[in-house]
Amino acid sequence: MLVLLNSRASYGRAGDLWRRVRPGIESRLGDFATVDVASPGGVVESIGAALEDGERAFIAAGGDGTVNSVANALLRADAGGDAVMGAVGLGSSNDFHKRTSPGERVGGVPVRIDFRNARAQDVIRIEFEDAGGERGLRFAVMNASLGITAEANASFNEPSGFVRGARRLSMDAAIVASVIETLVTFRDIPCRLRIDGSDEGTFSVSNLGVIKNPHFAGTFCYDTPVEPDDGRLGVNLCERLTRFQALATLAALRRRRFSGRPKTRSWTAARVSVESENAFALETDGEVAKVRSVEFEVAPHALRCCV
Repeated sequence: MLVLLNSRASYGRAGDLWRRVRPGIESRLGDFATVDVASPGGVVESIGAALEDGERAFIAAGGDGTVNSVANALLRADAGGDAVMGAVGLGSSNDFHKRTSPGERVGGVPVRIDFRNARAQDVIRIEFEDAGGERGLRFAVMNASLGITAEANASFNEPSGFVRGARRLSMDAAIVASVIETLVTFRDIPCRLRIDGSDEGTFSVSNLGVIKNPHFAGTFCYDTPVEPDDGRLGVNLCERLTRFQALATLAALRRRRFSGRPKTRSWTAARVSVESENAFALETDGEVAKVRSVEFEVAPHALRCCV
């Protein structure tokens, strides 16, 4: 078993958290190797070497970005159906660990380390063209977005003084500060949207969430009916929101209420494509890139994960 530790998660607090919970993890799983990874490239290198040595059990110890990096490395190595990924939530949001029933914890930290009951789940396969015209491929285990959520993630990942000040209060305060900062300058994105090949038309997109996990950005949660292994994507659109309507929608999402709100639409689909003449931020499990077009497609049962 190999633990991929991102000790810099949660603004550098993950290392201390890991030292506190490691004995409890060892008591459940026995001995394991640990490598502290500083970048997605380090994750790819470590997992590649471990797979060559016959390792098939991996734990992402960090935030949602660490989960995303480990999942992408396994999927790109074509090991998603063979290897099993567990996780220890040392991050700011830990959306991967959120579900309808309370999950397991060790020392107050959420964990998914039941390798005996691992099961295959869907992931989101994401092909995009970046702002420079280069094609790229990513996978998302939880969700992806463009619009306000993506821009707020970018603000959270590279915080201004305002967001850093809010972070001293709490991570939730930092997330809210990122949203407020985003709303000051954000402008809707004109996008052409296709759902399962059907042209839905052009929208002024305030936010578009494409999800396999309804939880995102800490306390927010969609009510779209989507399961980890149902072969469908939840698609949630907000268009032409005023700043007040955007704040009201976010407040509703904190109560898991989205469907039927003004200026919103929802679908379930297997494939979604978005095109725009303007470059926009694309967020995948909290990681952000600038793109001009993107296609989301469900990859059924692509990755085995601990429950």
